[in-house]
Amino acid sequence: MRTITSTLALVTTTLLTLSSAHAATTPTIEQIQSAVDAGVAKSASPVPMAFRITSLVGCRPSPEVKEETVCLVGMSAGMRDGFTVLPLRQDGATWVGVERKNAEFPGPTTDEVKAAMTALAAEKVAADPAAANDPQVKALPGMVVKSVDQCKVERKTGNLLCAAKVTVPGQGDVKADMRFVLGSQGWHMAPR
Repeated sequence: MRTITSTLALVTTTLLTLSSAHAATTPTIEQIQSAVDAGVAKSASPVPMAFRITSLVGCRPSPEVKEETVCLVGMSAGMRDGFTVLPLRQDGATWVGVERKNAEFPGPTTDEVKAAMTALAAEKVAADPAAANDPQVKALPGMVVKSVDQCKVERKTGNLLCAAKVTVPGQGDVKADMRFVLGSQGWHMAPR
């Protein structure tokens, strides 16, 4: 009985530690706004500019700097609304903005692209059973994703446009630009 109690205590402590660590690596929209506000105040610009975070698409570990997190956000800055990538790092319990232009947001992996293509085919068939006979819809689940590179955030939509290389059944390797949306359930193909 004592061993079971000790084991349960250890598992509970481990789970709480892991969930605290995971929660700490993803800032909230309020924490991101605070980091932006602090950065603007620190710049002491002679022309004050209000930057407002309007939406949070998602945050991921930075592909460029190990200790940083990058967040894809919708931002309003006067007349210039759009999506951008903000690099952040933790300083204790506080999130701090990092001064770096053109920060990269990591795109989907080849497995995530494969899952997104398969899900897209299923969605099309569910919406219209006749789509099951469409050669493009039929080909989606059978494609092999070889690489996903050079992902760029589209400022107007927040979608990621990536250069992908896929093997299409009966056609061989094809290079294609693919658009992705990051949702609560992961990456999805963006509507055309």
